[in-house]
Amino acid sequence: MSPVLTGHLRNVPLAEVFQVLVTGHKVGTLEVRREDRVAILELDEGRIRYASLRPGMHLGEVLVRMDLLSSEEVQDILASQSREHAGAPLGFAAKRLGLVDDEELASAVRRQVAEVVAELLTWRDGAFTFTDAEVDRTYVPDGQAVDAMAVLLDVAAQLQDEDAARVAGGAVFDRAGDPTKVTLPDGAWEVLTQLDGRRTARAVAAELDLPQRRVFGILGRLEASEVVRRVALVEPEPRVVVLCASEAIERLLGLLVLRSGGVPVLVSTLETARARVAEVRPRAVLIDDAGSGWRDATALRSEPGVAHLPLALITSVRPNVGWRWWRTPKLDVLARPFLEEEVRGWLERWLVPDALRG
Repeated sequence: MSPVLTGHLRNVPLAEVFQVLVTGHKVGTLEVRREDRVAILELDEGRIRYASLRPGMHLGEVLVRMDLLSSEEVQDILASQSREHAGAPLGFAAKRLGLVDDEELASAVRRQVAEVVAELLTWRDGAFTFTDAEVDRTYVPDGQAVDAMAVLLDVAAQLQDEDAARVAGGAVFDRAGDPTKVTLPDGAWEVLTQLDGRRTARAVAAELDLPQRRVFGILGRLEASEVVRRVALVEPEPRVVVLCASEAIERLLGLLVLRSGGVPVLVSTLETARARVAEVRPRAVLIDDAGSGWRDATALRSEPGVAHLPLALITSVRPNVGWRWWRTPKLDVLARPFLEEEVRGWLERWLVPDALRG
């Protein structure tokens, strides 16, 4: 089907594109591309039924952040989708299994849509295409669709408020002044409970049911009010290369890296992993086995400077029977599907300084 609307964000801001599509009660798919990133939004007469950003936040990550699902439950759903209801959105599957109710799913979908729209509003470059097409309403009931203009206005207002005060993700803060003597922004108490003078802003955000962008803005406003103070990093943030073919699993592992005090470097191919390991000099490497994990681990071990780098393989299989023991790479093996506690325990073993453990 031919596109009915095309353009470039340099010439037409996304907000104006939305206005045209929403007021025209259009039904179809809006795709926005910038470099290696692509966003897809399914519009249905002024409502958004589906939104995704690749690479970017996945609904599975949203549900875990909101404590509506565990990482194990998300993995179980993804595994079941390969056998039945192939292509069904994860949220629909979670609801069908009774893991979330209508209200919880609607809240999670709105959160994901808001995250995608917030990211798109920061883009000043990129091509967009809208194609008329009937959307599949089977898997997204009316109660989970999001009012497009409402979310756009909400996100735009939040961005304007947060941009003025936002701090860098690598900044570290500790509590300082009396928070009861100032007017706190929404979400400030949740942020304050996570501050310990050790974790970075991005690590704090990973523990909260708040968008990362908003946490950075809250910290900036708290610093301006002298409720928190900036402290020096104990040491540079350690990078962890995560090699994973599944977008959803990759985001879950990235979240665990953040919560363990690291910065995830997410890659989906062995070739990219080789390049990123050489570029960022990570503290550790984590590989999710999607069928070639042992070969990928062996290949990475042969790269310069990787021979003694901590490496873990998340797998459910042993090396091929034909392998000799001396060909098996030196690594730690974690069970697949993985447990959050096991992965975090392995990560913190290599990421958290001895002086900060305990």
